[in-house]
Amino acid sequence: MRQTGVVISTNENIAILKMQRHSACASCGGCGMGKEESKEMQIEAVNRIGATEGNFVEVDVSTPNVLKAAAIAYVIPLIVLFVGIVISSKVLTAINYSSNIETMSAIIGTLLMGIVFMIIKKNEPKFKKSEEYTPVITSIVD
Repeated sequence: MRQTGVVISTNENIAILKMQRHSACASCGGCGMGKEESKEMQIEAVNRIGATEGNFVEVDVSTPNVLKAAAIAYVIPLIVLFVGIVISSKVLTAINYSSNIETMSAIIGTLLMGIVFMIIKKNEPKFKKSEEYTPVITSIVD
């Protein structure tokens, strides 16, 4: 996935870019995090070509890496939620839990999903350091 943006600051081999939100991002809302819709966003990108403040640049993120990042952030926690609900329901039934099994299963599944989110958040610096999921500046656009 290629996009263009303008460099607003640099720090060693990382550049902060101001970009127009891609049409594929329209329904996600992750960049706005609940704020009113904005067509602009700021991202960090690897700056191996030495782009400087004010340069218009082309940025590339490989599609498989975007899909892997989406799976890590959304699919894995959702799977853990469902598996946690199903397994805890079966375990609570097997031990003859006397209270509301459905409610307790939902609570356990939600707690497990929360733990997965915390693990993902804890490992975020590792993901950023690997540069596998970080956009890369590929060229300066004239």
